Amino acid sequence: MAHLDVVAEGLLVKAHFQTVRNDNGEILDSSRDRAAPLSFICGVEEAGVLPALDKGVRGMAVGEERSIPLGQDSFGVRDEEKVTDISIERLPKGLEPGQMVTVQGPRGPMRATVMEVGKKAAILDFNHPMAGADLTMKVKIVSVEAAPPMEVVKETVTPGDGATFPKVRDELTMHYTGTLAATGAKFDSSYDRGKPLVFNIGLGKVIRGWDVGVMKMSLGERATLRIPAAMAYGPRGAGDAIPPNADLVFDVTLLKIN
Repeated sequence: MAHLDVVAEGLLVKAHFQTVRNDNGEILDSSRDRAAPLSFICGVEEAGVLPALDKGVRGMAVGEERSIPLGQDSFGVRDEEKVTDISIERLPKGLEPGQMVTVQGPRGPMRATVMEVGKKAAILDFNHPMAGADLTMKVKIVSVEAAPPMEVVKETVTPGDGATFPKVRDELTMHYTGTLAATGAKFDSSYDRGKPLVFNIGLGKVIRGWDVGVMKMSLGERATLRIPAAMAYGPRGAGDAIPPNADLVFDVTLLKIN
């Protein structure tokens, strides 16, 4: 795969980053903590990166560092009506302020930040933790390459509602089973843990094949996602369960969109 020098639309970009609050300098997220750079194709909406980041890296050279303003609404506008009291009886024991907790809402599980804990109720904040925060992303370009073939094949097993689709930054609740395309061997399953996966779509929290493929699913849909290695774990693989350059198959069900 040819290596290039400058970020441009249609190229595969790998970059290390830190997301920083401008008001107090707090580091909210860092790719170096995960020992893996963020990888995305510049100018491809389905890559699922923040628009300000996609625009801000263009023209950067390999090794160059830049601070890219994200503004105050990249993770949504803060809504004080999403801060509410919840009976302590509905919550896990031992909660402390600052923890993230999952509670059962009218349409399924919902994630919130614990603000205060009293004897009878706790105050929970259902806003995204970074909603309304003025943010900057400090970026260093690691490599720029020609993009590999990028296609996720989605095969519907059970249709969803056909009308409600995820958007970037939505919090999704999903059940899944992952297998190796070559052998059919199972390497992971939320069913085995008895607990669905909850994550924000389009932010690189899951493999790129999920960020792309799940966006094509509607609420309630069960589907098979066939994901090439380049959109999964690539040449590094993942531990002993997923070898290098392995294509993956996921049986996924979209249970909830927040």
